[in-house]
This record gives sequence, C-alpha cells and structure tokens, in this order.
Amino acid sequence: IEANLEIVRNDKGEATEIRHVWRFDEIFSSSLVLDFDDNGNGQLDEKELEEIGKVTKVSLSEYNFYTEVRDGSNIVDFYEPEPYIIDFKNGQLLMIMALELTKPQPMGAKGFRVAVSDPTYYVAVELPDPTAVIVSGNGKACTSQIVVPDWDELYARDADRLADLFAASPDEKVDASEDYLTWVEFSCPA
Repeated sequence: IEANLEIVRNDKGEATEIRHVWRFDEIFSSSLVLDFDDNGNGQLDEKELEEIGKVTKVSLSEYNFYTEVRDGSNIVDFYEPEPYIIDFKNGQLLMIMALELTKPQPMGAKGFRVAVSDPTYYVAVELPDPTAVIVSGNGKACTSQIVVPDWDELYARDADRLADLFAASPDEKVDASEDYLTWVEFSCPA
C-alpha cells in the first residue's frame, strides 16, 4: 500500500482527525477485480466497490485500521472511519478514510505521532516520501519526520523475535514492540 497521511487540526492547533489515502498495487487490485466482479464485465462497478468497502472495513477494524496514534506514551483512541470510500482508478484500488480522534490532541513538544502499519506484517504500508504527509488547519509551521525501523539494528537486538514475526501466519498475532512500526512524528509550535 502506498499511503498518504493528513492530520487535521482545529483552531486551537490540536489534532482532531487522521485522514488516509491508500493506493494498492496493480497486482492486488487486479485480484480484487477477479474476486468481486460479479457481473463479469472486467471492471468494478459501484455496487461491487461497495461490497469491497464492506469487506475491507470489517477486516481492517480487526487491526485498528492499520493506524496507531500516540501522544507521548499515551495511546490515542479514534472512532470508526467516516467517510470510508473505495474507488478504482488507473488499475489501482483507492481507499480513503477519516478517523476522528475521540478527544483532540495537542501536537506540541509531548510527542504526537502516528503509525500506519499492518500489525501482522503481512501487508507492507509505505509513506513514499515526506510529501505524503501533511498537516492541515494552520499546519504550515508544523514539521513531520517519517521514522522507519532500522531492521539491521532490530535483527541484531532480537533475531529470534524477528524470526517469529516473519514466520507467523497472517491470522496469527505476534507481540511486537513499537520499534517495529514506521512512525510519523510531528512537532507544531504552540
């Protein structure tokens, strides 16, 4: 998944919503055409896209929509996505969703950060470069940094644990620390 991430801020400069735009690769996207093209026209029509939306929303809800939000060391909760939009453009499935935080969060020095990752490590989610991350709502003075795990360092630290992670089936949950997630760290002036 190639991901774009937007953090929406209110007038007080607090984060209120996480917005995702995900583009799935052509191979996975074409498999969805095979699986969901009920009328056999070689395309995904509106009704078929709605069905993909229903299936993926249930599936992703089991994994917290591949999203983890932290304020310092505190886990930040959010509501089910609304809207949750599925589309198919140029041979790729697009998924667009907005996750409203249950409580607005400051984005200052305390350490507001977001991870966009499959906790099973079955699906690769990538933020391709810094332009894939934006902060809206007086967010021009904010900075963000994509922090990708140093796999060499992690492997040296706990090779046995990593072997368990990579050997696990997609349905198996393996306990992994936040060190294994790709984080986007934000800093915004007060």
